Amino acid sequence: MATVVSGRTFEHRLWSGAGGVVQDLRFDRCVFIVCSLVQFDDPEPPLVARNITATRCTLDNCSVAGVRFEDITIEHLTVRGWPLIRGCVFSRVTLKGRIGPLVAATPLAPAGSELHPYATGAIVDAYASVDWALDISEAEFTDVALDLVPGNLIRRDPETQFLLHRDKLEGLDPQTLPRRAKLFVDRFQYSPFDTMVAVAPKRSRYFRDFLESLEELRKRGLAE
Repeated sequence: MATVVSGRTFEHRLWSGAGGVVQDLRFDRCVFIVCSLVQFDDPEPPLVARNITATRCTLDNCSVAGVRFEDITIEHLTVRGWPLIRGCVFSRVTLKGRIGPLVAATPLAPAGSELHPYATGAIVDAYASVDWALDISEAEFTDVALDLVPGNLIRRDPETQFLLHRDKLEGLDPQTLPRRAKLFVDRFQYSPFDTMVAVAPKRSRYFRDFLESLEELRKRGLAE
C-alpha cells in the first residue's frame, strides 16, 4: 500500500546510492527544495523510483541523476532552477497537465571524477526491455528536451509532438531548415538513439513559432 504525503515541504534531502529503491508513495502539493535523487556509482544497478504519483508538486533547484523511473504518474509539476534529469531511464512514466521546464539529458559524472565508460551504453541497453517509456500526450510544457529518451517509445500528441528520425535528417543543409526546427535536429548530436520526439511546448511564448517549424518538417516528410 502506498504512503500518502500531502502539503509537506522537504529541504536539503538526499536519496542516493546504486541499488536503492524509493517506492509506493503518493505526493500531493508537496515542495522539494534543493533535494537530490542521484547515484553516480555505476550505471548498473540503478537507483530505482517505482510506483509513485505526484500531483501539483514543486521542484525547486533539485537534482536527479542515474535513476530508473518505473510506473510513475506526475500531474502538474512546477520546476524552478536548472531542470536537468541526467542519465535516467523511464519505464511507463506519465506526465500530464502543466509541466516544466524539463530536460532529459546525458549522464553526468560527480565532481572530480570521470564518467563511467559504460554509462550511456547502460541506458541504451535498459531501453531494450522497456515497452513504453513516457506518455506526454496530455502534458503542457513550458519547455522540454528529450535527448536521452528513444522517440519511438514515447506516447505523444501528434498535433504538437513530432517524431524525428536521425536517418531522414542526416546530410541536410541546415540552412534549408526552419530556424527553430534546426534546434531540434541539432540535438541528435547529444543522443545515442535514432529517434527523438520534438515538442512544440504549449506554455511557451514561442509555441506558434515552434509548431510552424515542426509542421514544415512534417510537410517535407522529415517528421511524423
